[in-house]
Amino acid sequence: MKINKRVKLFLSACLMMLLAQASYASKLPDNVWNFVKKELPNATQRFDSVIIVNNSTMYVPLYPAQRNDIANIKIDYTYPSSKTLKSLPEVVVLNNNYVLMKIFKDSNGNYSITKNENLPDKVKLGVMPQDMLVPTGLKVPESLKVIMGNLLIPNRGDNLLITTSDSKVSENEESEGGDIVPIVELRNTKTFFTSNKTKFVLVYDKGGTKPLYEIKLAGLPNKIIASPLTKFALTMYFGSKTAEVIDLVNERVLTKIDFENIPSDGDLDTTSQIAYITSAKANSIYMVDLNSAQLLKTIKSDRNPDKISVSSQDKALVFNDKNNENIYVMDLKSGSYAIKKIDTIQNLSNLMMANGKIVAISRTQNKANIYDFIDFEAEKPAKLTAELDLAEKPTDAILYNDKAFILCSKDNIINVYDLASNKMLEPIKLDDTGFYSKITVIPEKNNAIVTGLNTKKIIIINLETNKLEKKAASDIDVADIVIIDDKPQVKVEDKKDEVKEAI
Repeated sequence: MKINKRVKLFLSACLMMLLAQASYASKLPDNVWNFVKKELPNATQRFDSVIIVNNSTMYVPLYPAQRNDIANIKIDYTYPSSKTLKSLPEVVVLNNNYVLMKIFKDSNGNYSITKNENLPDKVKLGVMPQDMLVPTGLKVPESLKVIMGNLLIPNRGDNLLITTSDSKVSENEESEGGDIVPIVELRNTKTFFTSNKTKFVLVYDKGGTKPLYEIKLAGLPNKIIASPLTKFALTMYFGSKTAEVIDLVNERVLTKIDFENIPSDGDLDTTSQIAYITSAKANSIYMVDLNSAQLLKTIKSDRNPDKISVSSQDKALVFNDKNNENIYVMDLKSGSYAIKKIDTIQNLSNLMMANGKIVAISRTQNKANIYDFIDFEAEKPAKLTAELDLAEKPTDAILYNDKAFILCSKDNIINVYDLASNKMLEPIKLDDTGFYSKITVIPEKNNAIVTGLNTKKIIIINLETNKLEKKAASDIDVADIVIIDDKPQVKVEDKKDEVKEAI
């Protein structure tokens, strides 16, 4: 038995060296990926070939010691023995020797893979992609550590973006205290608060009252566009042509992207996880893939794109021209990226498109135009259906189901418009003091969080009832918020324990 173990260790070491070289530029074979997509149609493949299933589930592939060229991919083994990928088992072994291992996150934020060490040799002889973004503090059973190859498991202290509690901050960049009251609506989230006067980002976990730590960015953030699936965020900076893609889970800079000129605005296609970034000075719209963390394409234009909104449902986007204030719709369906004019709106503050509706808001005229998007091929691709009078200084807005919530900052009022019935609803009064300028939907909740400068409050509103639910005291003046779903996954054993407790 001793000789067999030594032979196995020797073979594993040799194979690991070979596979470490072969799997640096990771991409799953087409037949493997096609099998995954058939079973899990909403899954995406990250640049390191990690499979993102949904907000709380991902699989890391193990590249096999011996790859079998098999046309008809099927499952040879699963743990637990569910035999389907749709049921999301902890371990899946395919008939071409590829292995998929589920990554778990517990309620304390710790990552792990299966605790079962009694797995087939095909699992133990596989190796993780060697360019993989290893989650901070990943826990791997001793008998399975060989699958890591040359990968190292980072600790939180290894992360250069993290500012430790004893770090010195220059006087002109002092961070705020950051104390807030507990917010139960944020209990399954990781939340990033930015100010308009510092490079530091305060990071909160599970609705806590104090920031866990701070992140120091490369510059003063102008806009952060985050993917809810991959948890990657494109961070644009004031006055900079360079943006960064950051891994929000582990607070690492993945890559820097140099644009031709300073970016103006951006929005995310939540189906493809592609961010569309405008640059009025470069006459361009850039496509940045937040699966692969890279610049995919530059769409050149004879316009000066400024504000932008993309609709995955309509396979189109809208933008305005900074110079002539025209609004255009761009066709994404055919790949031609052709554009057609919709209207002209002066001093546009917000532009939104979703589910066949377009909302264009003028800050100085205190008005909003509502359009029905017909089809790009139509002579007039959009039809004006309503012109709304708003409270003064509309600064931010969101679409939620069939309603538009428009934050008007002078009187701290949210105007609510029902898109289905074409009616203005009762406005939501926020507060008598301060300047509320940001409204952000909380993932998987019917709530939004409203923040602003010189308010010293965080307000929670209910998007179903159109009511203010609570005001939370805060030390923070907030310029922007990024909220990502951070729910821990439930293992099979945990579900069994829940059943036992119920019984």
